[in-house]
This record gives sequence, structure tokens and C-alpha cells, in this order.
Amino acid sequence: MLEILIFVLRTVFQVLIYAFIFVVIIYVVKDLRGTGQTVKARQGLQKFNRGQCYLKVDYAPEDSGLAGSEFPLGAETIMGRDPKSEIVLPEKVISSNHAKIYFDHGQYWLEDLGSTNGTLLNGLPLSEPAVLANGDRIKIGDYIFRLVRWKYEVESDHRMRPGAS
Repeated sequence: MLEILIFVLRTVFQVLIYAFIFVVIIYVVKDLRGTGQTVKARQGLQKFNRGQCYLKVDYAPEDSGLAGSEFPLGAETIMGRDPKSEIVLPEKVISSNHAKIYFDHGQYWLEDLGSTNGTLLNGLPLSEPAVLANGDRIKIGDYIFRLVRWKYEVESDHRMRPGAS
């Protein structure tokens, strides 16, 4: 009787291990298929008002074809590896739904969506939603974006105040 019980338990345990391995393989294959998607650069597909807020790609891996691209921002823009994202970034270190930019109360906000490797805003890790300003730099994986809120950027230098030397 004891031998039968041990045999049944051993068999159930093996079935559970094989089921777990099968599920892991399915997720890995899904993940790899997502990274093989072509980059969805919408610069030529969408016409947008140059006065509208947009993200400009300051740096992107050479093989991505995104360097210099511009992405108009709507009410909500999802960035990540998922092919359904508004800005698709096919890099393994980028989560499927990595970050989002949304418009609320007259301001654009950046929020990390619980990504594994995080989002940087002006070189600092983003731990909670933050208001974006013209010229802010967003780093996700190897991609660096710059927020352009106005058609003409004006560089300011705090040392140029009256009476400052």
C-alpha cells in the first residue's frame, strides 16, 4: 500500500513539473515573438500639428531605425515592447507595457508601469508619476527621448539673471 502511495505522489509531482516547464516555455516563446516585431515608427503615418507636444528620439540603437523620429502625444501614450503600444521598443530589457505618458489637468505626466528595469527621467529613476516639462529626457532601455512641448525650445541659463556675473 505504501509503495502505491509513493508511486502516485511521485507521478503527480512529475506531472506538475512538466506542466510548469510547459507554461514557462509558452511564455518564453511569446516573449521572443514580441521582441521580433518590427518597430512601429509612426512619424510617416501620422500627420500632427508641429505645435503639439511630441517625443523626439535623441538616441536609439542603430538597428532600430528610430533615431530622430518624432511621436505625437495624445491623451495617453504607452511605451513598451508590446506590439499594441503606441511606441514599440523591441528590446529585451524593456517590459511589454513599460511606461506611459498621459495628459491630465493641462500637464503631461510620465508613469512607470511597474517595469522590471525602470524608467529614468532626466537621469533619475522614476518611482511615482511625474509632471513633464519641455526638454525633459526620458530613458527606457537604450532609448533616449526628449519631450518637446513648444515648437521652439529656449535654453535658459540661471547665471544670466540681472546682477549675476
